[in-house]
Amino acid sequence: MTLAALSVVIPAWDHCDLLLRCLQSLDEQTHRPVEIVVVDDGSTEDVSRAAAAFAEVRVVRRDTNGGFCQAANDGIRNTTCPYILLLNNDMTLAADCIERLLTAAAKGPSCLLAPLVLLDSDRERVWSAGDRVLQSGRPEAIGFRMSREALTLPEAIFGVSGGAALYPREALEQVGLFDETFVAYFEDVDLCMRARLAGYSCALVPEARAYHVGSASLGGKTWWRSQQCFRNHVLLVLKNFPLSVLLRHRDAILREIKHQAGMLLTSARAEFGLARAITRLIESTVRIVAALPRALRERRRIQTTRAISADEFEVLLTPTRDAR
Repeated sequence: MTLAALSVVIPAWDHCDLLLRCLQSLDEQTHRPVEIVVVDDGSTEDVSRAAAAFAEVRVVRRDTNGGFCQAANDGIRNTTCPYILLLNNDMTLAADCIERLLTAAAKGPSCLLAPLVLLDSDRERVWSAGDRVLQSGRPEAIGFRMSREALTLPEAIFGVSGGAALYPREALEQVGLFDETFVAYFEDVDLCMRARLAGYSCALVPEARAYHVGSASLGGKTWWRSQQCFRNHVLLVLKNFPLSVLLRHRDAILREIKHQAGMLLTSARAEFGLARAITRLIESTVRIVAALPRALRERRRIQTTRAISADEFEVLLTPTRDAR
């Protein structure tokens, strides 16, 4: 079987040691990518020098750090192949990972594909077996930190994690790239929701293995992650949930908003104290309100062009009470 040509995109912000491991794993693939685009997202380290040893690598330099969405989009725009593999810089691949992903892509209809991602420090423990989305709008990694032996592989997944995912170019051309207003966190779920609403499917390829370090670029700023999750959960649901689904699960959605706000308050309090934590929560709420007009415009576009019904979208969600 002749496999499709593949471009790889790696957003990178410092951590050249991790980037080198990622690039080395790509160099050892049984099916080599045609091109590898590393997006240097305003690093202080010399990313170009680190990547120079790998012939297929081209570095796109950004002068300032704009976050994952901008870096990933810049990388995708600089690729040419019909399939794009997006990787975090703290991800490595088993030698046959790309071959297995492209083999799966060749067998079925156009869809977004996820490898089975294992924890790099304990390769018998799962990081993600694809993503699910609860009726509350909360995204979750399936099998997170479960032992590989204990995990029952899901028959279906809602979406793929942007940390390691294979995207058909045609899907990205139809639904658009990552929403840069998200900056980071839930942006990959937003893209998957738009793809799902447009009629694309998502699947796990468990034979394809990737290994993840985990939040290396965050540097321990859990309050910032909580802030992003609080804000982006609201935008995610508002943009993508059909109205009947939004109304049906409004209580669960509001509970999730409260939960995300509580997570932000708790993590910010641990870092800054209660007074500044309250300030962070207020500032984040103001930013949500400021983002609403654009989100509503996007909602109108997404909902008027979707290819599946509200009931078909509902089936894709995991009942909150069934989450494990």
